[in-house]
Amino acid sequence: MEPFAQVLRESGYVEGRDIVTELRTADSVIDRIPGLVSELLSIPVDILVPQGTATTLAVKAATSTVPIVFVRVTDPVRQGIVASLARPGGNVTGTSAPSVGPKQLEILKETIPGLRRVAVLWHADNPGIGVMVRDAEDGARALGLELQVIGVHTTADLDDALETIARSHPDALLVVASLTVQRDFNQVPDFATKIRLPQMYSDSQGYVRAGAMMFLAGNFASLSRASAALVDKIFKGAKPADLPVELPTQIDFIVNLQTAARIGLTIPDSVLRQATAIIK
Repeated sequence: MEPFAQVLRESGYVEGRDIVTELRTADSVIDRIPGLVSELLSIPVDILVPQGTATTLAVKAATSTVPIVFVRVTDPVRQGIVASLARPGGNVTGTSAPSVGPKQLEILKETIPGLRRVAVLWHADNPGIGVMVRDAEDGARALGLELQVIGVHTTADLDDALETIARSHPDALLVVASLTVQRDFNQVPDFATKIRLPQMYSDSQGYVRAGAMMFLAGNFASLSRASAALVDKIFKGAKPADLPVELPTQIDFIVNLQTAARIGLTIPDSVLRQATAIIK
């Protein structure tokens, strides 16, 4: 929220004088989202700013009149959220997150000698993550890799999934499961490091701070700032249908050398040169 709020402040809006922000969170429970959307519409609000695919789909289904500016939705055209990136149409525009699965697999193959099998852990209730998994499958075929795709719905499912991964001994782990189905940021990195399994994440930089080996995704703060700029334009009279969907201008690639060392892996210089940040 802070990068979003900062852009509004820089645009001259004062909270409580020019705008009132009504923040709602589903606490990672997707089934709660429609009720929260109804609550906001009953206030009523002038603009809805949903984050992520599941929230955006719920908001779009609830109103065709209130302007919607989504934040960080993977491939909104393919998911039927907008007609096109250049001319979204309807009452919806926003910022699109890149589907980075193929690039993540490229980096893992460049990093790990003899990489053949990659376990993919994903949140099976999240349609946006489903898009990322399908793109990862396409990338794996191009690279000659085998994917072991494991979908999870709950924290209990995740515990079972991790046991399955430990038994199957993949060469690497690609995590596209959101924090929704994890106890905390440490759970999967701790598990993977313990069994000396190289890992790549994209949902949050919190995983790298918790000890994950690699993170690759569009810069979340820049996407939030771009969404706030779209909100400003709508307040000033622009129509969402005429505002192109903003694409990420920054990609974050973070490498944790401490974790790599703990699992006995040396990160090649060719990979380190691509990093935007290195944890030593």
